[in-house]
Amino acid sequence: MDPMTDSSAPASRPGGRGRADESMSLLVDIASSALDPGYADAALHRLAAGRDDSGSGPDGGRRRWLTIGGVLAATLLIVIAGVQTHEQAPQALRARGALISQVERRTDAVTTLQHQLDGLRGQIAGLRAQVLASTAAGSSLAGRLATEELVAGTVAVSGPGLRVVLDDAQPAEASNRVLDRDLQGVVNALWAAGAEAVAVGNQRLTGQTAIRQAGSAILVNFQRVAPPYVVQAVGDAVDLETSFGVSRAAGRMRTLAQLYGLRFDVTRESSVRLPSAPGLTLRYAEPTGAAAAGEGRP
Repeated sequence: MDPMTDSSAPASRPGGRGRADESMSLLVDIASSALDPGYADAALHRLAAGRDDSGSGPDGGRRRWLTIGGVLAATLLIVIAGVQTHEQAPQALRARGALISQVERRTDAVTTLQHQLDGLRGQIAGLRAQVLASTAAGSSLAGRLATEELVAGTVAVSGPGLRVVLDDAQPAEASNRVLDRDLQGVVNALWAAGAEAVAVGNQRLTGQTAIRQAGSAILVNFQRVAPPYVVQAVGDAVDLETSFGVSRAAGRMRTLAQLYGLRFDVTRESSVRLPSAPGLTLRYAEPTGAAAAGEGRP
């Protein structure tokens, strides 16, 4: 028999010619025995013990159905949550729109009432001035009242003064925004420089005014003021500019402007008009003159 066709012949010989399919023997072995014998033995052991991970054994089938049930339950929960969110979204939008409308209506109502109150105060001031001007004592009292009202901020005031503008850098970030303490420092420096009246963002300052931070907003007299923050002071413009310019607050703001890009402008104004402050609450009163001596009482 020809050794080239004899399957029992050796694959190769020393110094002789090898088999034609010798280079393909590895591929043939892989195709005929794809699974490693060790893996095959392990699979047989699992089948014998009833622990087939493929799910054909008792435990494997139970785990498979539990897994399928868990996936279906999670999918059902996600679908229900999505449906509820979709159904509740229009209700949330309507509720939000109703709240916004209510806030706008209340704000307009408060503004209207404030205008009416300012008008009535003006009428009362005019009538009071007429009555006090009729006597010498009344005229003296009228002068004292005018001074006290100017200090208390209950009347509008106008005259020369100073205009200070502070603004956030662009783009505005947490480190380059104007803070409430910046405005507080500027206002205190203007008072120390001799200002007779001060307003921030058209909000007149009094002894009861608070300037404070509320989140990213700044409140003055519990009213939100938006940047740029305009601080106006009535007084001698030259003296105000000179004294304020050398103050620690002004130096600090110039440093912040250089380091972080904040805006800090100071200009003199020939005419500054400040509105009156919100109504002050009467906490106590003392009798004066004839009333203090008990005259005129029955």
